[in-house]
Amino acid sequence: MRATAIVTGATGGIGRVIVARLCEAGYDTLALGTNAGTLAELAARTGCRTRTLDICDAAATLAALSVEKADVLVHGAGLLGPQLALHETPIEVAEKLVVTNILGTVNVLRAVVPAMKAADAGTIVLLGSICGTVAGTGPALYSATKAAMHAMSANLRVDLRDNHIRVSEILLGRVRTGIHEQLGADAEFYDGYQCLEPDNVAATILHILDSPAGVDLSTIEMMPTRQVVGGAHFSKG
Repeated sequence: MRATAIVTGATGGIGRVIVARLCEAGYDTLALGTNAGTLAELAARTGCRTRTLDICDAAATLAALSVEKADVLVHGAGLLGPQLALHETPIEVAEKLVVTNILGTVNVLRAVVPAMKAADAGTIVLLGSICGTVAGTGPALYSATKAAMHAMSANLRVDLRDNHIRVSEILLGRVRTGIHEQLGADAEFYDGYQCLEPDNVAATILHILDSPAGVDLSTIEMMPTRQVVGGAHFSKG
């Protein structure tokens, strides 16, 4: 029987590549997202299963994922939002970021982790950001939500300390995905800068999955060579 992998945020730039690489590796992959058209194209191209799902809906997420008995969860769904100071962030933007990036993560974990605990096996990969650990590297509220994810990943390892379940968080630097268009029309986030590519992230996830069962690559800070470790400084060229 093939191992099952669930990928949230599967319609994004990184998510699409992760789904493709997992399918190539032989996983029965369930791709989740809110764009039905992109999911259909992904299924036709990779052979993955798909489900249109808004992870902000706790009941729908629990109903959809609690029956899957996943061996692998890759949680990449999230919003970046505009480049605004914390005190200038409209409340509707703040609510959407918090509900999606924090409560959405809780909804997914509530739906997936119990079956992993029952099986006493599994690997959870959370796609975080250096913005969550280094001030000034991203929009203030987005950074706060990624700091919350960083704390959740650490505490999840504590919660699961008596189980054979691995929890990895990848703190991503600059990745060429297109999500940074949310920063605003004038944001030149990629021009002239070395960037990671989505396939680099997917390859790292496969490395995590291929590691011996007793090895937990708990926190990985992953960024381009010309982005200084810690994430606050970049070099063009």
